Amino acid sequence: MPIHFNVYGLREKNLSEAEKLISNTLEVEFTARESSFKGGEYFSHRDSNLEITIESNFADDEGILSVPEFPQYPTLIFVGYVTSEVERRLNAHGEIDLLRTEAVE
Repeated sequence: MPIHFNVYGLREKNLSEAEKLISNTLEVEFTARESSFKGGEYFSHRDSNLEITIESNFADDEGILSVPEFPQYPTLIFVGYVTSEVERRLNAHGEIDLLRTEAVE
């Protein structure tokens, strides 16, 4: 059975607003973290069935976005081990756009 990984985007939310939105939508708790690799502050949730990070689509010192193919999305949500229920909840929310999906065998 393949493992699914999705990337979602939010156009109008900052990280704190996005964390509250995703937390309420999926009924999970996030931990605030810090990483220069991820552009500073980000939020993370991990359990045995799901991995999610909420990150800024930040520009590095040369002005290149962390995910340059989606410049219109300042906030990105990376979801690992996506289930149909997680997809249904996120896709049903009008502010959250599915940007990319990947299946790994």
